[in-house]
Amino acid sequence: MTAHTAPILVIGATGRQGGATATALLERGWPVRAFVRDPEAPKAVALRAAGAELMVGDLDDEDSLRKAMDGTHGVFLMLTMMSGVNISLAAVADEERRGRRIAELAGELGIEHLVYSSLSGAGTDSGIEYYRSKERIEERIRELALPATILRPVLFMDNFATYNKPTRDGDDLVLALAVAPEIPMPLIAINDIGRFAAIAFDRPEEFLGRTVVLAGDVLTPPQIAEILGRAAGLTPRTVQIPIEQIRAFDEQVAKMFAHFNTHPQAPVDLGALRAAYPELLDLNGWLRATDWNI
Repeated sequence: MTAHTAPILVIGATGRQGGATATALLERGWPVRAFVRDPEAPKAVALRAAGAELMVGDLDDEDSLRKAMDGTHGVFLMLTMMSGVNISLAAVADEERRGRRIAELAGELGIEHLVYSSLSGAGTDSGIEYYRSKERIEERIRELALPATILRPVLFMDNFATYNKPTRDGDDLVLALAVAPEIPMPLIAINDIGRFAAIAFDRPEEFLGRTVVLAGDVLTPPQIAEILGRAAGLTPRTVQIPIEQIRAFDEQVAKMFAHFNTHPQAPVDLGALRAAYPELLDLNGWLRATDWNI
């Protein structure tokens, strides 16, 4: 394990991606600064116990951001557009403003490596507002010619334990998705996003200047249901949720799935990703690693 002296600042450290990144960096010997609003929140306390230095601040407080970033080797940036359980257009605008300003601060402070976790689908002219906000953050990073790596993770395997968790109907496992059955779905484990971010910091000669789509598996909804059903000992069944049903809940998410069904993800080179990180999880591996059950 390499010893590093200058720290990495993790923005979004108490979120799922940020927490995974902080953990992976600590495991690889990096000093970690975790940017948090509440140092007594359970996830912040856990980060401090794991060895991270807590930097208390707010994304809208430039002084606290500057203080947290000053003296760091690199910054991991992950921002969310969620407002509660929905995607708010006001929150999308806030995310873009914050992301662009953090990129500018990285340039002003001479940060040696910015790793930005964006979104698969950014740059596809989708017309989806929250895709476009991430595209504009990416564009600002490039305009400033920052030493950076852009990660574009795909759909999370972890959602099969939360938002997209299947249900049981007698002896059937029912997986309901707003995705047509023939559409291949690239999937990634959230912990692997953090591990890839840490690898990027470890191997700048390989990752600086690159945009990397992150996936560990590519499966259609029936194939996903088959794997989940086998793990649960149930007969798999899929249901396609109508887009209009999603739209009644969240217009932005409905736009995303409508776009996904008509513009499937471009092929992902899983072989190249596994060459960079051989432990990259496929869906079966994620089920075993998380001890998933229905």
